[in-house]
Amino acid sequence: MNLVEAKYFEYTINIFKKSLEYRGNDNLPTYKILWKHNDKLLFANTLNIDNDYNILINKLSPDFNPYHDELPIVENGKFPIDIIESVHQKYFHSGFSNPVSLYNDPLALLKESISSAKSLDKFHLDNPEYRLLNVSYLDSKTTLPFILIDENFELEPVSLIEVSKN
Repeated sequence: MNLVEAKYFEYTINIFKKSLEYRGNDNLPTYKILWKHNDKLLFANTLNIDNDYNILINKLSPDFNPYHDELPIVENGKFPIDIIESVHQKYFHSGFSNPVSLYNDPLALLKESISSAKSLDKFHLDNPEYRLLNVSYLDSKTTLPFILIDENFELEPVSLIEVSKN
């Protein structure tokens, strides 16, 4: 999948967790995505997300100080509201929907998140920031805070690895 699809995929997993926590499910695992790129396995984030699952974008103040601002979710049909609505419509369609067992099964969550992310007709992400964050390669001890990539960069999600429980 290209970087934009990967961002939709990663955010889908975050929407599942946020929605389940909102419905009172505590102690949910946190997953890291194991990606494959050019036959190399790596952990990386495609999005910068805060503790409240808001997507943060890089900004520069008038006096050239970098800071993070939340990506607004008010525009209909654009990222991230399009994937939020898609996930809620499919998995949280009623007040009684509670797919916690899906979330707790990493293989099922991986498959469903890929399916959900790819089910959209169009991807609407302005300025997708072509970079990966918190990159660590499995075959070496190389860790990088970020890497810049081009728009043709392809990632394949391989697995979800549980890193912690809240």
